[in-house]
Amino acid sequence: MSHFARVTAAFLLAAPIFPASSVAAENFPARIDLPTGWRAEGIAVGRGSTFYAGDTVTGAVYKGDLRTGEGSVLVPAQPGRTSFGIFADHRDRLFVAGGRTGHAYVFDAVTGGLIADYTLTTEPSLINDVYVTRSGAYFTNTIGAPVLFRIPIAPGGELGSSAEVFALTPPAAGLNGIEATADERALVAVSITTGQFFAVDPDTGVTKEIVFSEPVPRGDGLILHGNTLYVVQNMPAGDIAVVELSPDLSTGDVITRLNSADDPLVSPATADRFGHLIYVVRRDVPGGTVFHLTRLAAPSRQD
Repeated sequence: MSHFARVTAAFLLAAPIFPASSVAAENFPARIDLPTGWRAEGIAVGRGSTFYAGDTVTGAVYKGDLRTGEGSVLVPAQPGRTSFGIFADHRDRLFVAGGRTGHAYVFDAVTGGLIADYTLTTEPSLINDVYVTRSGAYFTNTIGAPVLFRIPIAPGGELGSSAEVFALTPPAAGLNGIEATADERALVAVSITTGQFFAVDPDTGVTKEIVFSEPVPRGDGLILHGNTLYVVQNMPAGDIAVVELSPDLSTGDVITRLNSADDPLVSPATADRFGHLIYVVRRDVPGGTVFHLTRLAAPSRQD
């Protein structure tokens, strides 16, 4: 999910988002190793070829370059903090889902400084993923109450002082990955526990199920590119399901699944899009503690 690209698209009306990336990225490293012991979950592509990845154990955030494969820790580890889903917006801010802490964090994407720390809930929870629109940052909750949290964002970019809570319409619960349509009229989210997909009204939390043509279990991270939804299936031998959504978001047609013959996906978690390439966070081996980024090419019909 090219987070930065799609938010920026609302403000730029000219040329393609990544004018040179589709060709140039072919020479980028196909594998990018994360630091030893880094327990990665979320990934977000920011300005240029910059990417960010959080650590679910320490709360640290790594900043790297898809072009060179090099990087360093941007946000240092902090006791009591975790980093799950992550989103880079066009204002050089990183929005981070705080996992079981019940918190959401906003960092400066350049300096790594903490901009804001929100307590979303004090109840048992797993704040798992985040998507940012022009009007708010939306956080999913995989464990506990079936709710969606929103940090309001004013037209000038100012962040609200506290989060709003939307109760989801049954049977929506256990939500993990979340995206928004290009016009921001709806959010698209997945329940990793039930395998169901939902369209969510961003102003009310009212949900309706999106019925797929075949099961897509263990949906984790999502990328929504036009009407094409990429679903990262977090299983020991995972795939990325490619789904064409109907314009009214009532149905989804599973058209193919993506994987790599050279670097088959193992417990993939989340992904983001850079040009026509999809970068995926994955483990080296099933149950392993070594994580890296690998890349896949989106089907040519999606470019």
